[in-house]
Amino acid sequence: MKRRFGVLCLSLGFCMAGWAQSFVIDGELENVEDGVIVELFKVDGNVGSVVAVDTLQGGKFRFEAQTEGGKVSEMSIGCFRSPGFPPMSLDVWVNPGMYAKVRGSNKLPYTWQVESDVPQQQTQQRLAGASKDLWDSYQENLIAQDSCQALARGKGVCAEESMRLKALYDSLEVVNRKVQVAIDANTIRLLKQLPVDEVWMKGLKSMAMSVSYMEGYPYKEEAVSLFNSLPESWKQSAVGKDVRTALFPPEVAEAGKPLADGDLYDLQGGVHHLSDFKGKYILLDLWSRGCGPCLMALPEMRELHAQYKERLVMVSLSIDTKEGWEAASKQHEMSWWNLNDLQGMSGLYARYGVRGIPHYVMISPDGIVLEHWEGYSRGQLKEKAKGYLGE
Repeated sequence: MKRRFGVLCLSLGFCMAGWAQSFVIDGELENVEDGVIVELFKVDGNVGSVVAVDTLQGGKFRFEAQTEGGKVSEMSIGCFRSPGFPPMSLDVWVNPGMYAKVRGSNKLPYTWQVESDVPQQQTQQRLAGASKDLWDSYQENLIAQDSCQALARGKGVCAEESMRLKALYDSLEVVNRKVQVAIDANTIRLLKQLPVDEVWMKGLKSMAMSVSYMEGYPYKEEAVSLFNSLPESWKQSAVGKDVRTALFPPEVAEAGKPLADGDLYDLQGGVHHLSDFKGKYILLDLWSRGCGPCLMALPEMRELHAQYKERLVMVSLSIDTKEGWEAASKQHEMSWWNLNDLQGMSGLYARYGVRGIPHYVMISPDGIVLEHWEGYSRGQLKEKAKGYLGE
């Protein structure tokens, strides 16, 4: 289900180094108050990093920034720091020398119009436009859900009111699942007509994820048929592998089964395997630079490594792209194993049945999975380790 765009702001600011590598985006918004903070994000895998920021004045905003590598890049525009907006963003495809115009008449950015000659943007506009009313309803429901959460966190909220707000939140979730299914029906019709490109693949991936996560999803056969129709080059792309994994999930290394393994790369390009560490307990930590709780756990991970390094091998396995992983590793130094299978969601992430991160797996010295758990709270990792290794 198309959901919230998780953003970790890794960088802020930009420079102009000649028009040959730059692009410009002008925006005009109606029915949106001045002072709203508008941000341009670079999309890298499932994480966005801030490229430029502007404040809406006179209903207008403007971005001037650079592409990397002189090729088409995926970006997005969002207003996550201003109230009244949904946790969704406008998909924008840019290339060197591009000029684009964004127009909107509400606080629902995913369906703002983008005038651009970039082919991927035109595909995006067709897909979003085919379900505009549905997407607007979806975004309005997300805003209402955020309001429910904010009210529930307020001071003096009684248990009865908290339960009412939770019930309303859950009912909106059910509605949005139905809206998503209706959107997918339109998407399927269009994908059968449009040439395959990056946006086409994103549409298919969204459906594949619904197959994986949404009980009773009605369009599995259509998603499989679309995948099977792809040229082999697209099937072997990173997004193609994610689609394949979602549609045809591998066997999961559950508790009591042998560990799942594969080629794991360090920052220098060396290859390692979890089986190399047999003889000691292994704590596997699946994480991403865009995951707040993953980063919150790092100080405790550092303490745990110092306390148990003779008996416990700690392996943090990033699911980010190579570029994102390298950037995060420079920012967050790790004294334990910091590896990446460079398979995103289609490698060990899938083989350990990960649904959310941080995801932890405790493995016995003889290579048997002992336990899985998700999420992080202070002291949790120490308690888990103590349960298996003692003081």
